[in-house]
Amino acid sequence: MPQLKETHVMQPPRLASPIALALLSTLTWASPPENLPGTLPETIPETIPETVEDTDEMGEATKSAELILQVHAKKRLISGKAATSSSSITREQIAKLPQGQEISLPKLITQTTPGVVSGPFGQMFFRGNHANVLYQLDGVPMPESPSGSFGQAMSPRNLERLDVITGGMPAEYGQRLSAVVNLVTKTGPEKPSGEIELNYGSYQTLTPHLVYGGSNESGSLHYFFSLNYQQTSRGLDTPQPESETNQTQGGTESVHNVSYGNHEFAKIDWLPDARNHWTFTAFHSQTFFQIPNYPSSFGTNSRLFQPGFQDFFGNANADPSLPTYNYVPSNTNDTQTETQVYFQAVWKHYFNEKSILKITPFYRYSLILVGNDPANDLFSKQNYPNLDLTSFQMNRYTHSLGIRTDYSLRTSENNHIKTGFQFQSSRAAGAVSFQTAINRPPYTDSSPNLGYYSSLYFQDEYSILKSLVLNAGMRLDATQLSFGGVNSQDSLLQPRIGLSYLPTDETKLHLFYGKLFQSAPIESLRIEFNNTSSSFTAPQAYDIKAEKDDYYEAGVSQQFLGNQLASFNIYYRNGINILDDDQLLNTSIAQPYNYQKGYAYGAELSLKGQINRDWSHFINYSYGIARGMNRTGGILNGVETTDGYQFLDHVQLHTANAGLSYTKDQFWGSLMGLYGSGLRTGPNNSIGLPSHFSFDATVGYQFKKEIPWIPGSKLSVDLLNVLDNRYPVTIANGFNGSHYAAGRMIYLRLAVPI
Repeated sequence: MPQLKETHVMQPPRLASPIALALLSTLTWASPPENLPGTLPETIPETIPETVEDTDEMGEATKSAELILQVHAKKRLISGKAATSSSSITREQIAKLPQGQEISLPKLITQTTPGVVSGPFGQMFFRGNHANVLYQLDGVPMPESPSGSFGQAMSPRNLERLDVITGGMPAEYGQRLSAVVNLVTKTGPEKPSGEIELNYGSYQTLTPHLVYGGSNESGSLHYFFSLNYQQTSRGLDTPQPESETNQTQGGTESVHNVSYGNHEFAKIDWLPDARNHWTFTAFHSQTFFQIPNYPSSFGTNSRLFQPGFQDFFGNANADPSLPTYNYVPSNTNDTQTETQVYFQAVWKHYFNEKSILKITPFYRYSLILVGNDPANDLFSKQNYPNLDLTSFQMNRYTHSLGIRTDYSLRTSENNHIKTGFQFQSSRAAGAVSFQTAINRPPYTDSSPNLGYYSSLYFQDEYSILKSLVLNAGMRLDATQLSFGGVNSQDSLLQPRIGLSYLPTDETKLHLFYGKLFQSAPIESLRIEFNNTSSSFTAPQAYDIKAEKDDYYEAGVSQQFLGNQLASFNIYYRNGINILDDDQLLNTSIAQPYNYQKGYAYGAELSLKGQINRDWSHFINYSYGIARGMNRTGGILNGVETTDGYQFLDHVQLHTANAGLSYTKDQFWGSLMGLYGSGLRTGPNNSIGLPSHFSFDATVGYQFKKEIPWIPGSKLSVDLLNVLDNRYPVTIANGFNGSHYAAGRMIYLRLAVPI
């Protein structure tokens, strides 16, 4: 990984002494993160927090003070704070990775974080969970987007730092708890400046970007914005194998797979006086996707679409008179368009040097348009009339409005209390229709879904001894959902307790226990899922329940050889009403359902460090199991009893990622690799897909400022999937049936400062 460099946050001048004292007190207890993919330099910037918990006060507060506190001392990579599994990566490190700031957020996380498995079209599975990721924008939880969207929450181009918590969440975190991803966004510098970047590469990929930021003369107002456009002829993972006989590798063609869109981001920081800090953040994105088809070389006579065919992975239709895979003509014109709008306003008030109040109203609008092609969607019925084929169309939008309040009090140097509440209201509406035969009119449903979410938490982090820290808290979550004729209410009181112990400055042990509550998504298309068949029947109402878990974790971290850090964590989770998703036909639209009970457990090993001044590295390995039994709710009108526990489809037993980075003067280069033993397929997810390994490489150079024409410009070349391993990501499972990874690709990036 690139070496972490010290950065100076531009500070507004002439702040009064109370806020400076508050920041000095806050910085005194700051500590470096334990799980950076890379290590800290000899000089440790104390303004970098350990976990997302610190980000809210530390990341924002340090941007609004004249004070930057730095400690010139031996590196200390371990802190006694918090009993969480967390990792962090800075913008400087991101910039030196393959693809740099052009990398997608899901890929950045899955290739640098332990305990996370990558799925198709940007899905991420943390520690046996299916989705349910809590995204935070500068410490503020964001409402979830509609189920089945391809777009990502944020571009890494707008991030100052990315923090990820995968386990041991304190009471302040709730709603969706497979992981907490905190997006710490950039703030405008004191001197106005920016950058224009142009990227071009394989599959006619073109992505121009503009970023710019600055401040007013007094420094009380900082601004930052970014604009980008992207287009490619390979927007999603393709469904076709290389050939009928070689199904372990994907094809090189990308058929009906164009994607294009734009993204805009803006942030304003305003300090009207010494005790108040306002931040306004907004983004908008709109992206169009063609749904990929099989190439014309895979015709109706292909073995893949013949009755009784069993593929290489053991999949076969339970009815031998029907084909395993449904034929989709190469000219089928199914599409999906997504629009996202988000806004939040954060007001922070510093009562004194020990107490801070934060109030945040937020709003999110999401729209998904699914366009269909009935003639081609239902084509296979000509040859196989018994097939339950459907042509699906959707124009569905969601409005979410809420408010979050947090209060922080340091009663002493050893005691930090936090409390707060959140309320959110969401409404999903719009037409959804499906057609099961050309000679049959479509069925249309426009019934709205309503959801209300509220929470209250209290936690106390207390240093019992200098080497022993206790974090104890209580959280109450409550939901009220109304969808598909079902009115559902649920709640859970969740005690959480974490303990960390440092027998030495270079060794840390931690333990955690907590109850977790994960609400079902507000969007429910159960009626549509249950009636996508020729034999239309009236839907029966059936509840989708919130998942309730007991979560246990233990870990140890050891610093050695001065600048190397090794960490080992184990976890176990058991619960009821385990949430999972099913997907609708050849769309990405997902519908939640429950397993009556389930469990997950695993272990993670991480090693990272600085080899010397120019070289750094990281390597993560994780082993994970997740099983459930008796599917119920959502798409089901009752309980689907199974013979014992079965693997969940998003399980991958062995996962590893690693990186090696070199930085010298104006040159940089890095390698980043990913290994997976394969997701699940086959009856009851009983078969593991083949293992896969791929790695990316980049080399770059920044021209000196004295050079005319391109002073300070950066030029880099990225080679992705160097081994051209087009491995199967999922087979006979989820959106569009199957997905194969992209083969070898090359990209050229040029960034010019302005």
